Amino acid sequence: MNNVKMNTRLELTRQALAVRDYKALRNILQDVHPADISELLQELDAGDAALLFRLLPKDEAAEAFALLGAPAQQALIQSFSDRETAALLEALYVDEAVDFLEELPANAVKRILQSSTPDMRAQLNRFLQYKEDSAGSVMTTELMRFADDSTVGEALAAIRSAPRKLAMDHVLYITDRQRHLLGDINLYDLLTAQDDQPLQSLLGKPTQQVHTDQSTDEVIALFRHYNLYAMPVVDTENRLVGVVTLEDVLDLADRQATQDVELMAAMQPSEATYMDTTIPRHARNRLPWLLLLLISGMINGAILGGFEQVFMAVPLLVTFIPMLTDTGGNAGSQSSTLIIRGLAMGDITVRDAGKVLLKELGVSLIVSVGVGLLTFGRVMTMQGGSLMIALTVVTALSAIVVLSKLLGGLLPLLADKLRMDPALMAAPLITTVVDALGLIIYFTAAKLLLGM
Repeated sequence: MNNVKMNTRLELTRQALAVRDYKALRNILQDVHPADISELLQELDAGDAALLFRLLPKDEAAEAFALLGAPAQQALIQSFSDRETAALLEALYVDEAVDFLEELPANAVKRILQSSTPDMRAQLNRFLQYKEDSAGSVMTTELMRFADDSTVGEALAAIRSAPRKLAMDHVLYITDRQRHLLGDINLYDLLTAQDDQPLQSLLGKPTQQVHTDQSTDEVIALFRHYNLYAMPVVDTENRLVGVVTLEDVLDLADRQATQDVELMAAMQPSEATYMDTTIPRHARNRLPWLLLLLISGMINGAILGGFEQVFMAVPLLVTFIPMLTDTGGNAGSQSSTLIIRGLAMGDITVRDAGKVLLKELGVSLIVSVGVGLLTFGRVMTMQGGSLMIALTVVTALSAIVVLSKLLGGLLPLLADKLRMDPALMAAPLITTVVDALGLIIYFTAAKLLLGM
């Protein structure tokens, strides 16, 4: 929704709320997309938002609620009874309900579950047992499945009477009577088949599937590779238990990208948005990394102290330290960014370490020649510059560029091998490591080439 339309609708909503004109409110909300309704709810105070929310049809209310951030959801339900909240959970997809409950205090979750139906409690408890960032934790259990001995006509009749919230993204899943997944059927093939035709006859190629304990990274990779709209999730006995939809994967990819950006900026990832995160939480997310980088700066200071005699003898060497460290850090961050992106997209795997090493070595050699020539000319034109000082700086710079690009290319792969987030090996860490090693290389080269 554009800002002008949003502001107009917000003003009309506030005016209608002020006089409790429910008819006007219903007219305002008519044919409004749930995403726009969620924006509207976040602009209102808690009491008005709750009143407006209660006027929404059940399905639209559930969709709008799912699109709210966690703080907005919690603020909204403050005026709800446990029974009302439980009814809202029933209208949500189970995975959305779980996401909501995970943000609530344990005592609130307990009260809400007590007000829920036994079936809902069982589903929620089952979801809560799946480990975080697994296919089971993000799947949707509301889906259409049919037994293999069913006919096309029976399937079409079931679809016509199915609740709106069931996931039917282009394909339908076929199981045996024990819920073992046999395959899927394209919705188009179903619509064009004869009513008396058995569903089993429409089964095509083997269905891509994931197990409940497979990581969300694997799920994203499979969606990209096979260009899927949905993918079934099975348990250890190959029984169909849910489906991961394209919407789920887009949410995962967005969350993953946000976390990677935060890690690459030396911050602890946060589930909440910037505006929804409190000042103390922002501080807690940033302070540990800053302290770590501060300690690394102290180490660099100690290294400089160890080579004090070198730069005391040739003070001009000190002026090149910022250039050397900055160039090394930038060179390393270039490589790490590309490798982290490649790992995230599935273009690069740990098995490609040898190829990455050779490629980054080739790139670094070419780059070092370019920066070396420019640096050589700069040193030679400086007052006090000499051929040996120029050779010292260029030699150190070339070595630092090669080292930083190799580290930038290989450290994310090492992190992935160790089942760590490759984004941890991004600019701040690469820069820290390269700074320390670069200083050692620089002053060692100075001692050797300048005869100190």
